[in-house]
Amino acid sequence: MYLRRLTVVNLFRRTSLRTSLLSSLSLLIVVTTSWLLFGKLAVAQSDSDLFESEIRPLLIKHCYECHGPKKQESDLRLDSQSSRLAGGISGPSIVPGNPESSLLVKAIRKTDADLAMPPGEKKLAPHEIAAIEKWIRMGAKSTDEVASTDIDKLTLEQAPEFWSFQPVVQEEPPSSEAVTTWSQTPIDQFVRARMLDEGLKSVGMADKRTLIRRATFDLTGLPPTPLAIANFLADDSQDAFADVVDRLLDSHSYGERWGRHWLDVARYADTAGDGADYPVREAYKYRDWVIDAFNADKPYDEFIREQIAGDIIAKQAPLSEYSSLVTATGFLAIGKRYGYKPSPDYQHLDYADVIDSVGRSLLGLTIGCARCHDHKYDPISAEDYYALYGIMQSTVWAFPGGEEQKRPSQFPALLPEEKVKLLQQDRDHQLAELESQVLALKNEARGLDPELRAGGADLGMEAQQLGKPLVDPWVCAGKIEVREDAQSPFHNVHAKGARGVRVGTGLKTDGIRYVFEPGLKTTSAKMISFNVDFRPRETNLGGAFRLYLGQGVIQSIAIEVSVTPETISIRNGNDWDVLRKVDPGTWYSLQLKIDSASGTYSGYVGTKNDVTQIPKKNVATGWNGIADCFISDGFAPGDYVVMERDIDNVALTAYSLKPLDFQLVETELNDEDKQRLEEIASEVSEVEAEQKALAGKPVYEVAYGVSEGTPMNAMLQLRGEPEKLGSEVPRRFLEVLGAQTLPPDYQGSGRKELAEWITDATNPLTARVMVNRIWRWHFGKGLVTTPSDFGFRGAKPSHPKLLDWLAAEFIKNNWSIKAMHRLIMNSKVYQLASSDSDVGLAQDPDNTFLWRYARRPLDAESMRDAMLFVSGNLDQSTSGPHPFPDVNTWSYTIHHPFHAIYDSNHRSIYLMQQRNRRHPYLELFDSADPNVSIGKRQQTVTPTQALYLLNSKFVHEQSHGVAKRILAGASEQEARIRLAIEMLHGIEPTAEDLDSARTFIQSYKTALEGQANAETQAWSAFARVLMTSNNFLFVE
Repeated sequence: MYLRRLTVVNLFRRTSLRTSLLSSLSLLIVVTTSWLLFGKLAVAQSDSDLFESEIRPLLIKHCYECHGPKKQESDLRLDSQSSRLAGGISGPSIVPGNPESSLLVKAIRKTDADLAMPPGEKKLAPHEIAAIEKWIRMGAKSTDEVASTDIDKLTLEQAPEFWSFQPVVQEEPPSSEAVTTWSQTPIDQFVRARMLDEGLKSVGMADKRTLIRRATFDLTGLPPTPLAIANFLADDSQDAFADVVDRLLDSHSYGERWGRHWLDVARYADTAGDGADYPVREAYKYRDWVIDAFNADKPYDEFIREQIAGDIIAKQAPLSEYSSLVTATGFLAIGKRYGYKPSPDYQHLDYADVIDSVGRSLLGLTIGCARCHDHKYDPISAEDYYALYGIMQSTVWAFPGGEEQKRPSQFPALLPEEKVKLLQQDRDHQLAELESQVLALKNEARGLDPELRAGGADLGMEAQQLGKPLVDPWVCAGKIEVREDAQSPFHNVHAKGARGVRVGTGLKTDGIRYVFEPGLKTTSAKMISFNVDFRPRETNLGGAFRLYLGQGVIQSIAIEVSVTPETISIRNGNDWDVLRKVDPGTWYSLQLKIDSASGTYSGYVGTKNDVTQIPKKNVATGWNGIADCFISDGFAPGDYVVMERDIDNVALTAYSLKPLDFQLVETELNDEDKQRLEEIASEVSEVEAEQKALAGKPVYEVAYGVSEGTPMNAMLQLRGEPEKLGSEVPRRFLEVLGAQTLPPDYQGSGRKELAEWITDATNPLTARVMVNRIWRWHFGKGLVTTPSDFGFRGAKPSHPKLLDWLAAEFIKNNWSIKAMHRLIMNSKVYQLASSDSDVGLAQDPDNTFLWRYARRPLDAESMRDAMLFVSGNLDQSTSGPHPFPDVNTWSYTIHHPFHAIYDSNHRSIYLMQQRNRRHPYLELFDSADPNVSIGKRQQTVTPTQALYLLNSKFVHEQSHGVAKRILAGASEQEARIRLAIEMLHGIEPTAEDLDSARTFIQSYKTALEGQANAETQAWSAFARVLMTSNNFLFVE
């Protein structure tokens, strides 16, 4: 019984210091036993939301055709929870909580041929399999318990009668004597009237120490200092607490605390969330924008408009506001990404994320549930969904980088377009000047050295080891071997050489790659010359291969050549022009010259005996003008295996190469020429280093946001599948909220209009949703307990008239969030004690009617920040960007994704938030899942949390910091104890507290007798007990 009683006390009640000190001696027993007694206490997080947004669309797409209402192969039906649990002839299809034992998971993994689904070659994508596994692991909660077509739902005709779709009406507060004599504010009048209706009485008021600790944590996420407590205790004025609230609202810490609340809703993270989870270097700018917006008390309607359409508003705004407005659109861009490249094949999932997030966060509606079909419960049609989809589809989204296209692109500039062009022109001019210096030096060298006149060095080929694969600076995959008999017979480009490389048969991805440092740009080089010699081997007449030149690994193609058993062809748009027939076993030389001014190229492909001229052609459509990568792989048009081939004499340069018939004349260099060549080499290195450094600097700052794209209406996607299209849906707002439309032939995305529709004062949802969130963040529970669902399946408001009064007041006060804080915190309801009442606990155990203030635990960020704060180790400066690896090194894949932890002593809002592998501390203590919009965090109590508090290096470091502050802050033992308890708990210790503390400290010193640092260790242990007790970890 003692263990059970102690565990319950630790979870739910303020504890005496004596209990805390005794607990510290029994903690290991409590930790290991409490989980046997209680298991893991948790509040499920959006399980049904996950089902509606991700799982149901997958089941509809892949399973219902054979296992739905019309057809049940193997007696298996998957369109309801009851049928999934019942299963078919092989047993239940799912085992909630256990994906490994679930037949559905085995089927979609296709590890068992007898169970494999979908049939044939079809397979679910890795992220789809992962979503189903996650759903089952979370308990497989769903919203389709029973298969039926007669489920209650709210129709469009019924919507005007439903509470959340009715206009906001501000009624006068109840004013009976029993109400007004108790109340301090109109909020109290509504709450008191409801308490009386329920036969409830409130507890008394919180004492001043409790109140300032509550308010300080509430508004800043930090504990009050002893000085702040003393000042408040000494202020007997009527406005003493209101002054405390004003002071806290004016602190920079306010924006850090309340900005973190909004980042939960906005699904903020510093990585992209696709399989490779690429870093997003500029995400922090949106985080900082949110913090600044809360500190500046930006009106909430502006706050919304800027996040949805800031880039559009910026075009008409003063230049000083441009950067901030564009950065605000990070709200749209910041969500989880699904694609390896910016492609329509994946972007429908990105649009689904943002539509769902906008609906939940701003309107309290689960719009995402209408992606595959009309909403099952709310008056939201699939046409509504695709009307918004068209708005998102008409927008350009910053691409963070992915497995296939590894470099970020399409990030909007933080300057107007005309200024960006000027900066780019200036940068191009600087680079061109440096390139001219390099070319002049190299041309001088070519005049001195006969071999350079031919074309230059052999890209490290001659330094490679015979019989081995290529190594740096080359990259290779598959059967690669350096051989003497792979040496090209041509000497026009590389005059001397004794080896080349043989690429064997294998996968299409097998081949070789060389990245030129620095590459060439059409903006700085008048011409770009390229050469490669190759020999198709006659050992594999059924093979083919490709020769590629462009930027990066197929990032931006300039030229593509295909070699098949029959022909050598070159890409011309979407077609392939045949250059000549192939004679296997024959060496060919391909030489091309790109004219920068015209964007065309010409050249030849030839053998020793004959040359085929290549007439002028346009470079590949969409090439960005950068050439820095040569690749030979197996991706040739047609159904071929990979052909074995020899490759040699690869060259890329900004001057003309010698033609195939060039003959080298051997001459000796004199000493003067040799010295000058050495000087030139040194000068070239210096200029190229300057060139590389300049090219690596951003021309202008960018944000992770959005910009206007090509306006278009979306087509209805049947069952949410982009391949199955229905009719066109004009862009407009939700029909239930007015169905406002765009003008005919409108040449914008519609985001600005969407923002205006959402923030229209007559919209019944926007103000209600936000004031409910503010109320929830103050009290731990909203007046509507489903803060992101105000629809038919959401909770009804406990105090509907109060909710409407607050929403109307919010709009009247210019959508001021700080004004709403003052209204709430100066109410008597907010200032009630958190003590118990037998009547209250019996009649209203959930405190729905607010007869007391509900004590609650510190969230992950507040707990960590508070520990750093009391230890004196908190860095309260803003943090800035994260130290991500250089973008040019990024090559993350789904099998080797990005992962990093960048710890610091800054506030927790500045920790790098990774989407796929969350920071271990933040995940352990239930920080928000950044993959979805979170209106209500889960709360768990686990043994690992207790073990962290007991053993972690972080907690020990902070308790040591507290000990040093205590020892420096007072000389007498009792004064030190008082200082420690006030710093960490904010309370005045009782005589029993002082006695227990003295006993504990002395016992610790005795145990460490003889050790040099026994005094510091004893106080550190005392601080650790205070820091891990409920008086520190909970807010009363």
